[in-house]
Amino acid sequence: MEYKSRVELVVLPGGRMPERKSDGAIGYDVYSRAIVSETEKDSVDERLRKTVFDFHNVPDSVWLQEHIVRDPEDENKWAYILRPKEHVLIGVGFATAMPGNMMYWLTPRSGLSMKRLTLTNAPGTVDPDYRGEAGALLVNNSEDDFLLQHNIRIAQAVFCPVYLPEICIRASIDDLGETIRSGGGFGHTGLHG
Repeated sequence: MEYKSRVELVVLPGGRMPERKSDGAIGYDVYSRAIVSETEKDSVDERLRKTVFDFHNVPDSVWLQEHIVRDPEDENKWAYILRPKEHVLIGVGFATAMPGNMMYWLTPRSGLSMKRLTLTNAPGTVDPDYRGEAGALLVNNSEDDFLLQHNIRIAQAVFCPVYLPEICIRASIDDLGETIRSGGGFGHTGLHG
Protein backbone atom coordinates (compact mmCIF):
# COMPACT_ATOMS: atom_id res chain seq x y z
CA MET A 1 0.00 0.00 0.00
CA GLU A 2 1.29 3.45 -0.87
CA TYR A 3 1.76 5.64 2.18
CA LYS A 4 0.40 9.17 1.89
CA SER A 5 1.64 11.82 4.29
CA ARG A 6 -0.44 14.87 3.39
CA VAL A 7 -2.50 16.36 6.23
CA GLU A 8 -4.99 19.14 5.65
CA LEU A 9 -5.26 21.43 8.66
CA VAL A 10 -7.47 24.37 9.66
CA VAL A 11 -6.35 26.63 12.51
CA LEU A 12 -9.42 27.62 14.52
CA PRO A 13 -10.01 31.19 15.79
CA GLY A 14 -7.77 31.69 18.83
CA GLY A 15 -5.75 28.61 17.87
CA ARG A 16 -2.20 28.22 16.69
CA MET A 17 -0.48 26.06 14.08
CA PRO A 18 1.19 22.98 15.63
CA GLU A 19 4.97 23.18 15.36
CA ARG A 20 8.00 20.92 15.34
CA LYS A 21 10.58 22.61 17.54
CA SER A 22 13.65 20.94 16.01
CA ASP A 23 14.61 19.16 12.79
CA GLY A 24 14.70 15.83 14.63
CA ALA A 25 11.39 16.21 16.49
CA ILE A 26 8.69 13.72 15.54
CA GLY A 27 6.04 15.44 17.67
CA TYR A 28 4.32 18.69 16.77
CA ASP A 29 3.79 20.86 19.83
CA VAL A 30 0.15 21.85 20.23
CA TYR A 31 -1.10 24.90 22.08
CA SER A 32 -3.95 25.73 24.44
CA ARG A 33 -6.68 27.53 22.50
CA ALA A 34 -9.49 27.36 25.07
CA ILE A 35 -10.98 25.29 27.83
CA VAL A 36 -13.85 23.40 26.23
CA SER A 37 -16.84 21.48 27.53
CA GLU A 38 -16.50 17.76 28.08
CA THR A 39 -20.17 17.20 27.16
CA GLU A 40 -21.65 20.14 25.22
CA LYS A 41 -21.25 20.97 21.53
CA ASP A 42 -20.78 24.44 20.06
CA SER A 43 -24.14 26.07 19.25
CA VAL A 44 -22.92 27.26 15.82
CA ASP A 45 -20.81 24.30 14.68
CA GLU A 46 -21.70 20.81 15.96
CA ARG A 47 -18.25 19.50 15.00
CA LEU A 48 -16.73 21.56 17.80
CA ARG A 49 -17.10 21.51 21.57
CA LYS A 50 -18.55 24.47 23.41
CA THR A 51 -15.87 26.93 24.54
CA VAL A 52 -16.14 27.46 28.30
CA PHE A 53 -13.16 29.80 28.70
CA ASP A 54 -11.24 31.46 25.86
CA PHE A 55 -8.56 33.35 27.88
CA HIS A 56 -9.96 36.67 26.59
CA ASN A 57 -13.27 36.93 28.45
CA VAL A 58 -14.29 36.07 32.00
CA PRO A 59 -16.94 33.34 31.81
CA ASP A 60 -20.42 33.69 33.37
CA SER A 61 -19.97 30.57 35.51
CA VAL A 62 -19.29 31.44 39.16
CA TRP A 63 -17.37 28.17 39.57
CA LEU A 64 -15.08 29.08 36.66
CA GLN A 65 -14.67 32.66 37.86
CA GLU A 66 -13.07 31.30 41.04
CA HIS A 67 -10.28 29.92 38.83
CA ILE A 68 -9.71 33.01 36.66
CA VAL A 69 -6.94 35.56 37.23
CA ARG A 70 -5.36 38.26 35.10
CA ASP A 71 -2.55 36.77 32.97
CA PRO A 72 0.70 38.10 34.49
CA GLU A 73 2.39 38.05 31.06
CA ASP A 74 -0.39 39.80 29.11
CA GLU A 75 -2.73 42.27 30.82
CA ASN A 76 -5.23 41.90 27.95
CA LYS A 77 -5.77 38.21 28.69
CA TRP A 78 -6.94 36.03 31.53
CA ALA A 79 -5.47 32.77 32.83
CA TYR A 80 -6.93 29.73 34.55
CA ILE A 81 -5.65 28.36 37.86
CA LEU A 82 -5.63 24.56 37.61
CA ARG A 83 -5.64 23.41 41.21
CA PRO A 84 -4.07 20.16 42.49
CA LYS A 85 -5.98 17.01 41.41
CA GLU A 86 -8.23 19.01 39.04
CA HIS A 87 -8.50 18.48 35.30
CA VAL A 88 -9.73 20.49 32.32
CA LEU A 89 -10.35 19.66 28.67
CA ILE A 90 -8.30 21.93 26.44
CA GLY A 91 -9.05 22.49 22.77
CA VAL A 92 -5.83 22.27 20.77
CA GLY A 93 -6.81 24.92 18.21
CA PHE A 94 -6.97 23.04 14.93
CA ALA A 95 -8.90 20.42 12.97
CA THR A 96 -7.50 17.99 10.42
CA ALA A 97 -8.33 15.82 7.44
CA MET A 98 -5.95 12.89 7.01
CA PRO A 99 -5.82 9.99 4.58
CA GLY A 100 -7.35 6.73 5.81
CA ASN A 101 -3.94 5.22 6.49
CA MET A 102 -2.94 7.88 9.05
CA MET A 103 -3.87 8.99 12.55
CA TYR A 104 -2.31 11.09 15.27
CA TRP A 105 -1.82 10.69 18.97
CA LEU A 106 -1.93 13.51 21.47
CA THR A 107 0.85 12.71 23.93
CA PRO A 108 2.18 14.47 27.04
CA ARG A 109 5.07 16.91 26.84
CA SER A 110 8.02 16.03 29.04
CA GLY A 111 8.34 19.62 30.30
CA LEU A 112 4.83 19.55 31.75
CA SER A 113 5.21 15.98 33.01
CA MET A 114 8.19 17.11 35.08
CA LYS A 115 5.78 19.53 36.81
CA ARG A 116 3.43 16.55 37.37
CA LEU A 117 0.95 17.76 34.76
CA THR A 118 -0.09 15.19 32.22
CA LEU A 119 -2.85 14.10 29.89
CA THR A 120 -5.29 11.60 31.31
CA ASN A 121 -6.36 10.58 27.81
CA ALA A 122 -2.83 9.88 26.59
CA PRO A 123 -2.22 8.80 24.05
CA GLY A 124 -5.41 10.28 22.71
CA THR A 125 -6.07 8.75 19.30
CA VAL A 126 -7.43 11.05 16.59
CA ASP A 127 -8.89 9.06 13.69
CA PRO A 128 -8.60 10.09 10.04
CA ASP A 129 -12.36 10.66 9.70
CA TYR A 130 -12.57 13.04 12.69
CA ARG A 131 -13.14 16.65 11.66
CA GLY A 132 -13.47 18.36 15.04
CA GLU A 133 -10.94 19.94 17.37
CA ALA A 134 -9.07 17.38 19.43
CA GLY A 135 -9.09 17.84 23.18
CA ALA A 136 -6.25 17.33 25.65
CA LEU A 137 -7.51 16.34 29.10
CA LEU A 138 -4.90 18.02 31.31
CA VAL A 139 -4.69 16.95 34.97
CA ASN A 140 -2.66 18.55 37.75
CA ASN A 141 -1.08 15.72 39.76
CA SER A 142 1.14 18.10 41.73
CA GLU A 143 0.55 19.70 45.11
CA ASP A 144 0.75 23.20 43.58
CA ASP A 145 -1.55 25.35 41.49
CA PHE A 146 -0.68 25.56 37.78
CA LEU A 147 -1.32 28.73 35.79
CA LEU A 148 -2.86 27.67 32.48
CA GLN A 149 -2.41 30.39 29.87
CA HIS A 150 -3.48 30.92 26.29
CA ASN A 151 -1.19 29.40 23.66
CA ILE A 152 1.10 27.48 25.99
CA ARG A 153 2.43 24.18 24.68
CA ILE A 154 0.27 21.54 26.37
CA ALA A 155 0.80 18.36 24.32
CA GLN A 156 2.38 16.89 21.20
CA ALA A 157 0.67 15.56 18.10
CA VAL A 158 2.50 12.51 16.78
CA PHE A 159 1.32 11.50 13.30
CA CYS A 160 1.51 7.77 12.54
CA PRO A 161 0.76 5.44 9.65
CA VAL A 162 -1.77 2.73 10.46
CA TYR A 163 -2.25 -0.80 9.25
CA LEU A 164 -5.79 -2.10 8.98
CA PRO A 165 -5.54 -5.90 8.99
CA GLU A 166 -8.05 -8.42 7.73
CA ILE A 167 -9.56 -10.03 10.85
CA CYS A 168 -9.94 -13.83 10.62
CA ILE A 169 -12.21 -15.35 13.27
CA ARG A 170 -11.09 -18.66 14.80
CA ALA A 171 -13.24 -21.05 16.86
CA SER A 172 -10.81 -21.62 19.73
CA ILE A 173 -7.68 -20.17 21.31
CA ASP A 174 -6.04 -23.49 20.38
CA ASP A 175 -6.48 -22.51 16.71
CA LEU A 176 -4.02 -19.62 17.20
CA GLY A 177 -1.02 -21.95 17.56
CA GLU A 178 1.66 -22.14 20.22
CA THR A 179 4.76 -20.02 20.79
CA ILE A 180 7.52 -20.16 23.38
CA ARG A 181 5.96 -17.16 25.12
CA SER A 182 2.38 -18.41 24.74
CA GLY A 183 0.19 -16.51 27.25
CA GLY A 184 3.04 -15.05 29.34
CA GLY A 185 2.67 -11.34 29.96
CA PHE A 186 2.91 -8.57 32.56
CA GLY A 187 6.57 -9.12 33.41
CA HIS A 188 6.68 -12.87 32.88
CA THR A 189 10.33 -12.66 31.77
CA GLY A 190 11.39 -11.19 35.14
CA LEU A 191 13.62 -8.23 36.02
CA HIS A 192 17.05 -9.76 35.55
CA GLY A 193 18.44 -11.34 32.41
